[in-house]
Amino acid sequence: MTRQKHVLALALALSVLVATVASSASAMIDTPQQSKAATVTIWDFFVNSPKERAALMVVANQWAKKTGNKVVNPGDVADSLTKYPLAARGGRGPDVIQFPHDNLGRFAAAGVIASSPATFAIDTSLYAPVATQAITYKGKIWGLPIARETTFLYYNKALIAKPPKTWPELIAAAKKLTSGDQYGFLWAPADFYYDYAFIGGYGGFVFQSTKNGFNGRRLGLATPGAVAGFQLIQDLVQKHKLVPPTTNYDIMDGKFGSGQAAMIINGPWGVQNYAAKKINFGVAPLPTLPNGKAPTPFVGVQMLGVNSRSKNAKAAWDLVRYLSINLPLPLYKASGRVPATVAASNAKIVKSNPVTQVVIASSNNGQPMPNIPEMGAVWTPAASVLQLLVKGEVTAREAAVQMTNQIAKAISQQG
Repeated sequence: MTRQKHVLALALALSVLVATVASSASAMIDTPQQSKAATVTIWDFFVNSPKERAALMVVANQWAKKTGNKVVNPGDVADSLTKYPLAARGGRGPDVIQFPHDNLGRFAAAGVIASSPATFAIDTSLYAPVATQAITYKGKIWGLPIARETTFLYYNKALIAKPPKTWPELIAAAKKLTSGDQYGFLWAPADFYYDYAFIGGYGGFVFQSTKNGFNGRRLGLATPGAVAGFQLIQDLVQKHKLVPPTTNYDIMDGKFGSGQAAMIINGPWGVQNYAAKKINFGVAPLPTLPNGKAPTPFVGVQMLGVNSRSKNAKAAWDLVRYLSINLPLPLYKASGRVPATVAASNAKIVKSNPVTQVVIASSNNGQPMPNIPEMGAVWTPAASVLQLLVKGEVTAREAAVQMTNQIAKAISQQG
């Protein structure tokens, strides 16, 4: 399953576990009146998700009424991540755009998104630290977060009563449950998105994290920690014989949905499918690694940014702040998107949902997917080398070196 499909699927995924929308008012913030009424256009990322868009517009119109401004939303904008840079450069783009944070670097590098003005006050304590890190690029904040997602462990309660707390426990339990076409544990072993939890948990990294953001010239996939992560990935497939090397997302997803897999690694986008198939599932953070550390899954953050060419920049930034504070809870009630704000994350309705709590706990352990343009050069080389690793055709050390060299070469060719 592609990362794009993950984002689109998440709009509906948790709705089956979220209580009916309550009629409570969202928290308000004092917003100064604009000297001149502005019409602020927003492109959201809620394609084919009318409930989420409706929640957005209720809150946006609260802001409009409070400030005397107007908010316009054209509805579905197909392929908005591709269309936006072209529209922004031509002066036809929206004032505010919602997008997954891993697009931030390329938008900033293209000059189509604005960093927060010096006069724009941001209280970062309102947001989960991982979300604040996700919206930081080259030492500046380029918008504000509204939601987050990450991966965790699903388990079929009909096959295993409780989730294992460590990987040695998982391996032992999975071996007992593996026979023929019945599997104790599955995941997509050649998918870097899912594998990073092991790599980062052992101390490896894609790009060095600094106070100013990610350093695209400092790779950490050949460090001892990364090699240890690659070794565990290979061992789960080759040594312990738990996962066939050709297993991909669709196979894993299908086996769990048919009751043929006791445990898998997936994200909240899988909830609706498994509930529809009457799987009695539970969720838990990924088990503790053999080094005693928690895995560090990639975290995705939905954020709002302001067009660098907006003629309504002041009003646009004010709307972004208002939405980032007041939208997360209504959005959660509409679809189950997990809030990026601390206050919404601690709301009773959010804390009562086991899936949401696992997403929050796992994202707090996780790391934001690097938001720099260089990340675009990672996926293809990583997938190619991981295929060799899980088939046993290279050692963990060889995989680490090959992956690093191929990614470095791809970055040098980005232009």
